[in-house]
Amino acid sequence: MWYNHIMEITKDKSGITVEGAEFFNVRDTLECGQTFRFAQNGDGYTVRSADKYCRIAQTADGVRIDTADPDYFYHYFALDADYSGYFERLHSFPELARESEAGKGIRLLRQNAFEMIISFIISANNNIPRIKGIIERLCVAAGKSTPDGGHAFPTREELLPLSVADYSALGAGYRDAYLYSAVRTVTDEFVSEVKALSADEARKKLLTVKGIGPKVADCIVLFGLSHWDSFPVDTWMKQALMTEELDTPAKIHDFYMARYGELAGLAQQYIFHYARNVGAAGR
Repeated sequence: MWYNHIMEITKDKSGITVEGAEFFNVRDTLECGQTFRFAQNGDGYTVRSADKYCRIAQTADGVRIDTADPDYFYHYFALDADYSGYFERLHSFPELARESEAGKGIRLLRQNAFEMIISFIISANNNIPRIKGIIERLCVAAGKSTPDGGHAFPTREELLPLSVADYSALGAGYRDAYLYSAVRTVTDEFVSEVKALSADEARKKLLTVKGIGPKVADCIVLFGLSHWDSFPVDTWMKQALMTEELDTPAKIHDFYMARYGELAGLAQQYIFHYARNVGAAGR
């Protein structure tokens, strides 16, 4: 059995039971733009990461995760982290009171770095249903089959034989050449190096990869490298946060990075969730 200050977490032969999930809302966590490999399945979701998968559902008492890899998904869903403290710190900012309350069940997932690099290149100037479709077709085309009839995310070695035309056939659009190039640039050594860097240095390194701009780099740093001192600014964030003074994505990024510091990434998720699901943040 595992514990943190809020949740009681029990592992058994078929998965994980979480009791006391005030700070774990499955829907809000999955549907907040940080991951694309999930599908609603009855009263829950099927979630895939790398070559692992689980079924997760909110229950009357908390959350149930059915999986053959409980240790992997304990880490993936950050079940060792006490989000009550993070929430309290961000909730103390007056401009985040509504957003943090509405999004308090969001958890930042600990995801596979290579998968996030490829996925967020696909995400550039794209919408979530289309992103999910391209990634799913990529997994079917190049990833190994999983016992439940799904597919793993392809490894770099499995993607190397694909041509620019292959990526185009999957619906990648102008990103086809970027994906082809990235698979050759993002070696195991590249991933190991970027993992060892600070958020700022990792962002600079990622920007050397064709197809990765500032917003995509920030997403990879936050969602693929688990550096919370990152603040991606997309269309939703611009709508929520743009003012006369903060009139560019770079200015918004720099201002809120300075304001929220090491919790900027979680603050970004609270604001993003509120903007999409509750209404304009009204700043």
